[in-house]
This record gives sequence, structure tokens and C-alpha cells, in this order.
Amino acid sequence: MPKAKLQAIRLRRIALDTRQKEGYPESTGGNMPDKLTATEAWHSLLNHNILIVWQPSYNLGIPIVDEQHRGIVSTINSLCFAIQNKHGNEMLRPVIGMVNEYTRIHFEIEEDFLKKCGYPNLEDHCKLHRELTQALSHTSQESIWNKDPQEFLEFLKNWWINHICKEDQVFNHYLANKL
Repeated sequence: MPKAKLQAIRLRRIALDTRQKEGYPESTGGNMPDKLTATEAWHSLLNHNILIVWQPSYNLGIPIVDEQHRGIVSTINSLCFAIQNKHGNEMLRPVIGMVNEYTRIHFEIEEDFLKKCGYPNLEDHCKLHRELTQALSHTSQESIWNKDPQEFLEFLKNWWINHICKEDQVFNHYLANKL
């Protein structure tokens, strides 16, 4: 089945689940209608908050890295949304797969960029990446084993706060002063 169709089915299920939790108008006799209107689906989606709202201060000024960082924020928010809507367990494995591929590609690009710029703390930054990769592997396995998507979400949130918002800002300051 195409990914777009699967996503549409998931979103409809989320919207219907939300509507069921909120109850149905008496005019429907309390019965769930077979179809959910686009407006109803939209409103149920708007009732959920996202975990991380992208801020301009998150930009490092390296377009590909900034774009990748926006991608991980999107992934974090998608998992958070799925958890809020009781679909965290079914989304856990696909999200872990996405994060594993993202991490491999992102770290390679970021490290190559820093090497080309002569970043003096490159080895330390690469070591942080290796440690994060190991922690990602461990947390992924634990989250799957424990059927706990919240554990994986907490890992991603802490990664965002401690690595991307702090450690990556260190090389950003170096690059700003060098250029």
C-alpha cells in the first residue's frame, strides 16, 4: 500500500479516536458516523500540541544542516503526536528506522563540513556523535522491548536539547568568528 494512503488511514484513525474520546453530539444519537468530515478531522488535529516549535535561533547558517535539523524536529513532533493519539507503539519502529538513517546521513555531512572548515574540536564532536549513535541503538532496543515510545521520545527530546541546541551551537560560534 502506498505510504500516502497509509498516512491518510492513520490520520483518519487518529481523528476518529479523538472524536470518540470527546463524545458525539446527541444529534447523532451518540453513534459514530462512518465518515469524518474534513473540517472535523482538521479540528481534531489542531487540538494537539507539538513538542518542539522551530525557532530561527536554531538555525546554524549551514543550509543542509539546518534543513536536516528541521527534519529531526518534524520526526520528534510526529512521534509525540502519535503518542498523544494512542498510536505511539505502531509508529515506534518506523520512527526508529527514520532516526537511524537520519543520524547516519546527518553525522556524515556535518562531520565532513566541519573537517573542511578546519574545526579544531572535530575529534571531540565526532566522539559525541559516536556516543549518541550508541545511545540511540541502546534506547531504540529498550523502547521496542518495553513497548515504550515515550522512552524513545524522551531520548530524542534530550538529544535535541543537549546536542543540537548546545553542542552544535559551539561549532556555530567558531564558524561565525572564522567567516
